[in-house]
Amino acid sequence: MNTASEPGFLSKLPKALPGLILLIGTMVVIRLWIEPWMAVTKVFGMQKPLTDAFHLNYILLGIIMGLVYRNVLFGGRLPEVFADGFKLSRLFIKTGIILLGSLYTVQAIVKLGAMAIFLIGGFVILSIIMVLWLGRVMKMDRSLTGVMANACSICGVSAAVATAPAVEAKPAHVAYAIATILGFGILTMFISPFIGHALGLNDLQYGAWVGTGILNSGQVLAACLAFNPNVAPGTAVSVGEIWNIMRVISIPFAVFAVTLWYWAGHEQPQGQRKSLGSLLVEKFPVFVIGFLGMVLLTSLGAFGDVGIKGGPAASATIKMIRLWMQWIFGIGLVGMGGYIDFKELAQAGGAPLKVGLIVGATKYILALVVVLLIRDHLVEI
Repeated sequence: MNTASEPGFLSKLPKALPGLILLIGTMVVIRLWIEPWMAVTKVFGMQKPLTDAFHLNYILLGIIMGLVYRNVLFGGRLPEVFADGFKLSRLFIKTGIILLGSLYTVQAIVKLGAMAIFLIGGFVILSIIMVLWLGRVMKMDRSLTGVMANACSICGVSAAVATAPAVEAKPAHVAYAIATILGFGILTMFISPFIGHALGLNDLQYGAWVGTGILNSGQVLAACLAFNPNVAPGTAVSVGEIWNIMRVISIPFAVFAVTLWYWAGHEQPQGQRKSLGSLLVEKFPVFVIGFLGMVLLTSLGAFGDVGIKGGPAASATIKMIRLWMQWIFGIGLVGMGGYIDFKELAQAGGAPLKVGLIVGATKYILALVVVLLIRDHLVEI
């Protein structure tokens, strides 16, 4: 009998140190030297064009550096010496999202009201229906269609991974779906801040749009921070993430619906399968529970005043948490950039790419149109 246990975090840390040093060092250079330089430098006689015209900030620069590391310096593959450290970038992002709960109170979330719930639920249902219909029209594999349905409707990677076992998807199906949505998401992640500024959207409107329209949670976060790198109540990231978290919470219901669709049209089940309940428990993203726990603690005053507009100033503890968040997100998003492989994205062709682009573009554009139509009725929290 094998009694060996999975190595703990501390035992893995020494091997991860080179990658962590690269991630942290990159963000230190960006924040302490490159950002201050961009804020004062002139290009072709223009005053601060890198920040004012191109809206470059530490988030976009971090992602770009991660892209450069993988696709240029490392030739499309992370060296073994850095791989374990870059894997921890996901932990940074999830930790940051948990800490984002300190921006909200239960009372503020309740203020979002039925309109936000109706819009988010409507977009999730519409996206699932579109993918299932397009998958049938394009004769896509049934398992791949099921994975794509939730990947395009909720939060990309987490939803794809959660759905895969329930619809007997192969690893290649999950990889294909993830590559497709990440490819589209990367495009929207970079163009959204420019569209938002061009249309004169404020943080509330912009956050509601990308929190609904961008496919992947990490890309929602990056697009919001690229639009406005500040972390505080009412900023783009606080609005976008609460809309996105409400979407993520729908994962169990979406997995249940797609699983029913899959097995209703499936012939004879083969082999043993886990129950739907066990799949949901295993695959539901734990960081959502952590986020909700932080919201509860904040609501109970555990960290002092939140600093909501019109109320008391934020406490010293809250300000410290927000400073941590900026660094945690920055480091994590350098790592996220390091996982974007242009060669892998290029392989996501054929029917899945067409479905992902059609549904992704429809959702992205329709979300913007809806937000513009109701912009005066959105509730600020």
